[in-house]
Amino acid sequence: MSTNAIKDVSKRIVKASRELYDHGLVRGTSGNISAKIPGTDTFLIKPSGGRMEFLKPEELVLVDLQGNKIRGELDVSVETPIHAAIYRTRKDVQAVVHTHAPTATAFGIAKTEILPLQVEMFMLLPNGVPVVPFKQPGSKALAEAVQKKMADYNAVILENHGIVTVGSTIEAACNFNEMVEEAAKIQLLAMTLAGRDALNLAKLKEKFKTQNTVE
Repeated sequence: MSTNAIKDVSKRIVKASRELYDHGLVRGTSGNISAKIPGTDTFLIKPSGGRMEFLKPEELVLVDLQGNKIRGELDVSVETPIHAAIYRTRKDVQAVVHTHAPTATAFGIAKTEILPLQVEMFMLLPNGVPVVPFKQPGSKALAEAVQKKMADYNAVILENHGIVTVGSTIEAACNFNEMVEEAAKIQLLAMTLAGRDALNLAKLKEKFKTQNTVE
């Protein structure tokens, strides 16, 4: 396993973690982030109790796709099973981000999916962001529920527990996380103006039938 690859992924995780904090998507010790080491069946993940804004490369824990710790002085995150399960299911995924983005988390508490109301959002997440029913954090049941849903989605809301996004890069996974939170804010305003029943995924798909690309 390349030491340089581990160092590169570590630096990118730390940079992304601080940006997630700066954007208000995580606070305190909430949330976690991981990324695979290219060409291996291992990934680095934020340790248990770590704070995103103060995270250091040497604090990251290296684990295998079963969630077993390979290297690291600190304990693995309690949500490591979710990350491992996603990597086992989605070979295209190279990074997983879990945050407690405030507005999107509120949608999960309200058991309300987030719809791709903007055309840009529709092009990236055309099926919206579904809610995974509540399971205890860190449980095998939660990992299995997320794994099943993530087979068809790049972002999900965990009921009463934040959002999870994935990507082909660390940056892509973080971008999805930010977009989901922004979409939630816009949807909340739209529902205030037009009512919940005015928003419909089938109607959106009909409206946004296009070959255009996102600018």
